[in-house]
Amino acid sequence: MNISTFRQLCAMGALMAAAAAAATVAPAAQAASPKPHVSARQAEAAAVRRIPGQALSAKYEFEDGHWQYAVLVKNNKGQLYEAEVSSTTGQVTATEKTSAAEETKEAAADRKAAMKTAKHGMK
Repeated sequence: MNISTFRQLCAMGALMAAAAAAATVAPAAQAASPKPHVSARQAEAAAVRRIPGQALSAKYEFEDGHWQYAVLVKNNKGQLYEAEVSSTTGQVTATEKTSAAEETKEAAADRKAAMKTAKHGMK
């Protein structure tokens, strides 16, 4: 192998390494938090229209490939529900009955994932 071939192989290797690095960073960059069109208060209001009661929290999150609000609502019977509200349209896209234990478990999993991401230098 001559020096010219060696340089070409090194350059190709560097390009391949850069492409691999970009591929691993792309999902995190894609998930960067865009500014929502709907405020947290608007999301809470939409959730309470669907599930009459009191909105307890609204979390802006990236889930199922898009940005949305997860609004926790305590209905008039004291049951907990989570409403998914589009951050673009303000429409409730899904609801599910939940519990304090399930929400605590989900919050712990979210913290663990955030710590893992921070540990690997991603923001």
